[in-house]
Amino acid sequence: MTVNPANPAAAGAHGAPSEDAAARADRAAGPGLKGSDRPRGTARASAPAHFDDPVLDSMARRRSISSVGPGAPSDEELKELLAAVTPVADHKALRPWRLITLRGDDRLRLGEALDEASGTQREPGEINRKPLRSDLLIAVVAKLTEHPKVPAWEQLATAAGAAHLLELALWQAGWGVMWRSGLATDAEPVRAAHGLAADEQLLGWLYVGSVDDYFKKKLAQSSRPPLDPEQFLSRFGE
Repeated sequence: MTVNPANPAAAGAHGAPSEDAAARADRAAGPGLKGSDRPRGTARASAPAHFDDPVLDSMARRRSISSVGPGAPSDEELKELLAAVTPVADHKALRPWRLITLRGDDRLRLGEALDEASGTQREPGEINRKPLRSDLLIAVVAKLTEHPKVPAWEQLATAAGAAHLLELALWQAGWGVMWRSGLATDAEPVRAAHGLAADEQLLGWLYVGSVDDYFKKKLAQSSRPPLDPEQFLSRFGE
């Protein structure tokens, strides 16, 4: 398994944010990290919880970033990582998910489909650059099967669980990820571009790429406390 040497245990994703989002990121950065000091598309990272167990520690350090750098794992590397994904919780073993990789000109065709879905008209030679924010996009597809004991929501949960496990596996391998969707995610032109069957639903795309040194440094130095786990846990009947 080839591990991205740029980032042995950090994650992120790609995409240029709006000016408002960039301004919010600058405000969150605190003194000394304004404007050109902050790479476009990065956000302040909260300090990760620390675990002696390397698996738990990697999970605690996972972050989504709005901008990843160039490079991406090969299909063979992805297949190796999927060995850590296929044990996802799956009621009745329906295997209700699959993944589609988009590279190179595939991303241009996706941009055209997104424009068609939204009714966007562009000038000659102009393209939708959103799918180009990462060298690799992985479409997450849920394949729903009628089953008397497994409702559709459980199958969607399995597909989403597989996608998140893949995010974690990519993070551990040194790659950054951002899960993106949008109002046009399951629109007919987008579905057709991906070759989806009638029983399939697109849940969005994982934008995969490298992570810059700036974010890794900020994550390591962050003093922002992690989220309090207590807010997510309660007793039955409370």
